[in-house]
Amino acid sequence: MRGAFVFDPNRCTGCQACELACSIENQLGPDRSWRSVLTFNQRALPGVPLFHLSLACNHCEEPACMHSCPALAYERDAATGAVLIRTELCFGCKYCSWACPYGAPRFEPENGVMGKCTFCSHRLADGLAPACASLCPTGALDYAQLPAELLTADIEGFPQTDLGPSIRILPRTGRAEQGAESPTGSGEFESGGEIPDDLRNEPSIGLSSEWSLAGFTFLLTVLFALLSAGVVGTLRIPALVFAAIAGVAALLSLAHLGRPARAWRAILNLRRSPVSREVLGFGALGALGTLSLAWPPGEFATGIGWLGLAAGLLALVSADSVYRPVFQGGRPALHSGGALLTGLYLAGLLAGIAWLAAPVGAFKLYRYVARRIPKTSRSSPAAFGWPGAAARLGLGFLVPGLAWAWTGIPLPAWALGAALIGEAEDRAEFYSGLEIVSPARQLRLDLEARLVDYEAGPAIRSMASASSS
Repeated sequence: MRGAFVFDPNRCTGCQACELACSIENQLGPDRSWRSVLTFNQRALPGVPLFHLSLACNHCEEPACMHSCPALAYERDAATGAVLIRTELCFGCKYCSWACPYGAPRFEPENGVMGKCTFCSHRLADGLAPACASLCPTGALDYAQLPAELLTADIEGFPQTDLGPSIRILPRTGRAEQGAESPTGSGEFESGGEIPDDLRNEPSIGLSSEWSLAGFTFLLTVLFALLSAGVVGTLRIPALVFAAIAGVAALLSLAHLGRPARAWRAILNLRRSPVSREVLGFGALGALGTLSLAWPPGEFATGIGWLGLAAGLLALVSADSVYRPVFQGGRPALHSGGALLTGLYLAGLLAGIAWLAAPVGAFKLYRYVARRIPKTSRSSPAAFGWPGAAARLGLGFLVPGLAWAWTGIPLPAWALGAALIGEAEDRAEFYSGLEIVSPARQLRLDLEARLVDYEAGPAIRSMASASSS
């Protein structure tokens, strides 16, 4: 038996009393709550069901937030099963909010740490239900001890995962359709159009919010390439310059954190968190690379350099893995601006390794062009539009290619500069493909699917009628 929320969408009126109860019980203030009431089909489009969902942390059996936290700031209360954040250990990296598909962990700017529903574990310890369930006026939200087989939540807007969420959502029994010919009129909402107000609160991620991480990961690829050139190529930059670039990258990574002074905790979850492995690999790359470049050329410097490159590979692979939960398509390593591909391509160019630069560059070009080809009539160019694409292709591939044909490899400084600009643009585009999985996003996707199905309905009925006649 597990303690779980029980929600009946047939009784919920969307009054938000549960949100208010959470705010009061946890002293969050009038504008904050760890529980959210979302509405499916807020504009009451005809032919589409309208219902509400009241959701908070589901205190999963396999909590993604806990497993992904690099600082080991999460723990489970053995008595209540609640997944809790130890705020004194959290440094506000926000990665748990990326990993959680239910939008439970939320960044608290005033404290610089994450916060989320505690299951009201203090009330459970006293034999009381969570405040949100106790104060629901319609009985739509409740708390109960249930066997695992009853913990089901098959409803639009609720992301389906194998995390074992502790919630039971009862089947919706209301009428699904209202008998309209098409979902248009004053409540018109088309796929790709304006998003209803209740879906605007979904957490967002992208270049504008993660610019410091974009800069950090790009400098990580540059450091890997520079060390490669120093170990196996002819370009050996001064150790102080290498250390300075590593220092700037480290400062950019700290700018992302709510509590930078606790950043040392980032390496504590090497077993589960790619963030921990990324930080460890980056630190070793910076330290070993600086030592290798500072030492007189020889076997020792080369050996240290190879160890630094191995650490750099760990950092690049881990950097791609960090974004797997929020990358559309789920395969960030295959994006043309992925950290591993970018690092290998730049290493080939800077170190003068033709057998590395040529195939990796060709694959990156293929992936970039494939991404830019519209898949549907509604597709649009990526974040920076066609001027960005022209700059990316011209500076990142055409200029280095012409220089390669003209001067051979290693490339002249101006060609390397063009390649770096092109790769920086592609790395920026990488961040435009990030989107946090959340119930609000799932509601939007499910609503769009409903509209597409509804629009296809008349055509299917017409085809069926024609075939029968």
